[in-house]
Amino acid sequence: MIAFIKGKLADIQAGSVVLDVGGIGYRVQVPLSLQYRLPAQGSEFMLHTSLVVRDDGFYLYGFQSESELGFFLKLLNVSGVGPKGALAVLSIYTPSELGRAIAGEDIALLTRVPGIGKKTAGRIVLELKDKVAGLITAADPESIGIGREIDALDALEALGYSPVEARRAVKEALSGLENPQVEQLVKSALRLLMKK
Repeated sequence: MIAFIKGKLADIQAGSVVLDVGGIGYRVQVPLSLQYRLPAQGSEFMLHTSLVVRDDGFYLYGFQSESELGFFLKLLNVSGVGPKGALAVLSIYTPSELGRAIAGEDIALLTRVPGIGKKTAGRIVLELKDKVAGLITAADPESIGIGREIDALDALEALGYSPVEARRAVKEALSGLENPQVEQLVKSALRLLMKK
C-alpha cells in the first residue's frame, strides 16, 4: 500500500523515526541497526516501507534497502513470527547474514535474536530455506563474517553487551585491524565500547 516514504528526518527514537512529509509527521518503526546509520536530523531521508494493519492500529515499518524489506515480508509469513520478531531479526542481522544462516540451517545463530526460540528458528529455516536465494545481496558492507567475528560477538554478549552494541563495536574494531585473532578483536572492541 505504501511502498516508500521520503521526507525530512524530524525525530529519532528507540526503534522508530519520524519523517516530516509535507508537514505531516509519519512515525516509522525501524530496525535498531538502522539508527546508527541515520543522517542528521532535518536531512532528507527515504525508507522502503510496509504497512501492517492490526486490531490495535496501523503500523508503518521502514527499511533502508529493498532486501531488508523483502526479508521482513518473508519473515512475516513464517508461523509464529510477527512484526516485532521480524524487526528484531533485522536489527541483529543484515540480509546477507540472515540469508546465509537460513541457507546453512544455522538455528543456533537465529536463536541469538531476543524472542526467537529454537522452534521459531526451526520454522524460519524450514519455511524460508528455498525462498531466500533472490534476497541475498553478495556485497554487504554491514555484514559480519563467520568465524572469529562471531566468536568475538559471543564474547562481548557474554560480558553483557547487547547484540547491536557488540556488532557495532566488532565492525569498528575490524576496520582498524588487519587479520586479527579473536582476543585482539575482543580487546579492541572493548576499548571502543568503554569510550562510549
